[in-house]
Amino acid sequence: MINRKNAACVLAALFLVLARTASSTENGLTTYPLGVNTVLDGILPPPGATQFYNYTEYYFANKFSGPGGKSAIPDFHSEALVDAARVVHTWGGTLGPFTWSSGVVVPVVHLHLDVPGASGTRTAPGDIIAQPFMIGYSNPSHTFFAFLTNDISLPSGAYSVNRLANTGVNYYAYQPNLSMTWFPGPQWELSATAQVEFHSPNHATNYHSGDVASLDYLIGYSVTPKVQIGLQGYFLKQFTDDTVNGQTAPGDGFRGQTIGVGPQLRYDLGPGAAIAFKYQHEFAVRNRPQGDRLWVQFAFPV
Repeated sequence: MINRKNAACVLAALFLVLARTASSTENGLTTYPLGVNTVLDGILPPPGATQFYNYTEYYFANKFSGPGGKSAIPDFHSEALVDAARVVHTWGGTLGPFTWSSGVVVPVVHLHLDVPGASGTRTAPGDIIAQPFMIGYSNPSHTFFAFLTNDISLPSGAYSVNRLANTGVNYYAYQPNLSMTWFPGPQWELSATAQVEFHSPNHATNYHSGDVASLDYLIGYSVTPKVQIGLQGYFLKQFTDDTVNGQTAPGDGFRGQTIGVGPQLRYDLGPGAAIAFKYQHEFAVRNRPQGDRLWVQFAFPV
């Protein structure tokens, strides 16, 4: 059993973490959901082109892992169904091998939570992510692509301090990240996105979530010119403490950690268009929900 002070801290962190999980692009986690960036991570539209992306994620968890990995909240259950639309435009002109792109991610979230003595369900917009300045690069042989961006998550999603299930987190997040894709051979793809996420306080609760670092990755192999199979996943580690009213959260500062891994299948529909299916199972989780993710992602030029 956990004492009432620790239970209050666990539940406060839980609401914020789950809302963050439910918000999309992503990758995120994090405001971007974890594991979103596993498909041609480093590639942006060519100059003058616009690309549409859609991410649909179903996340379910029947355990909230505490500091030692054991269940911290009895009878815990969460489900989140997220659909996020993303549009990226690359502006005309280049500076040598570099390009400039801008984008926006707009999620809609259905979230259900069960904790001892309480339950909540909410369907509403999540937090919008702005990507105003994305610097892209490709080498002359077009075997390596990368881009650096400084994303900003805006507290635009539905939120109430008195509601258990919220689709917004009620704070800003600054998310610098670097995405890369390398084709070491005609059939192989190695992609990764490394991100750090810094949070502002939630002034409605005086809870300040700690900062996190995450990595999404893919090792992909094309079995035909149109079909790719792969192993993908993510890793997240929180590196600063959560605080409540300016005081460090009990125990280990409620620092989160998780690892997820699973298979991926991608089918190319045509130039610039593809659909991907993937599954991710979580383990080695600390101070977070522990569950599984199912994804359908597609993209096409517009």
